[in-house]
Amino acid sequence: MRYKILLLILILNCLLTYSQTRYVDAVFNEVSSKTYNYALKNLDTLKFDLYQPVNDDFKKRPLFIIIHGGGFKSGARNDKSLISLANGIAKKGYVVASVDYRLLDKQTIFNCDLPFTEALKIYTNAEEDVLEAISYILRGNFKIDTKKIILFGTSAGAETLLNIAYNKQLLGKRSKRYKNISIAGIISISGAILNSNVINKLNAVPSVFYHGTEDKVIPYYQGAHRSCSPLDKGYFVMDGSKKIVEKLESLHKSFMFYGYKNKGHNILNLPSEDFKEAFIFIKKVVFDGSFYQMSLVK
Repeated sequence: MRYKILLLILILNCLLTYSQTRYVDAVFNEVSSKTYNYALKNLDTLKFDLYQPVNDDFKKRPLFIIIHGGGFKSGARNDKSLISLANGIAKKGYVVASVDYRLLDKQTIFNCDLPFTEALKIYTNAEEDVLEAISYILRGNFKIDTKKIILFGTSAGAETLLNIAYNKQLLGKRSKRYKNISIAGIISISGAILNSNVINKLNAVPSVFYHGTEDKVIPYYQGAHRSCSPLDKGYFVMDGSKKIVEKLESLHKSFMFYGYKNKGHNILNLPSEDFKEAFIFIKKVVFDGSFYQMSLVK
């Protein structure tokens, strides 16, 4: 009888292991992490934390980049919530990098009084820093599949990743060290871009979006950044997640979009089932080459 029970437990454990899907579920138990200095910008030493699954025998792994939010004023790569997030994603089989980028000084605030030219400089600096971090990682011996780079960001981080993926003109002529960086997919929470018309059939990548319909900081559809007035020095219009999704749909490109009724800018605590869908999307669309479009407002 005891033998039969042990055999049953063994069979159940095997079935459980078999049902786990790499890149969707946690298939590793342990993760190692290490901090690297990747650039010196003015007086800022920029760092990233790299998380890797322990005992992973894959010779090429996808790279998952986490870009924190905080209005370009606050936030950090090693916030407790991001450490937990990075560990969870690394257990799925990704190499995960949570990245620092230049933040504003104590005297500067990204608000309606900040001239648009200064806002562009902030976007450019963040984009350049994240690209520099990715370039550093790709030059290292981290067993990265260079064709499978996924960008994830919230708020300011989402704005940054959208510029990296879609708005290459923002940096002007990109450094040669960045030209071979190819983004395979993105996951954006409460993000927007200056003009969705820069998205075309050549640069459109599989994209996942989460956005609150009542966001007053970064528009859900189209509107002024931070709800500024046209008379403000910092007034400029952005295309939010819903507008970007319409563009991707017209181009017949894959996307997944979740809108949240009556929710504002802070939707960081997403329902776990909604967030898991992003990894299912990445696995099926980015890695397996399927086509998929889905919009849901809930």
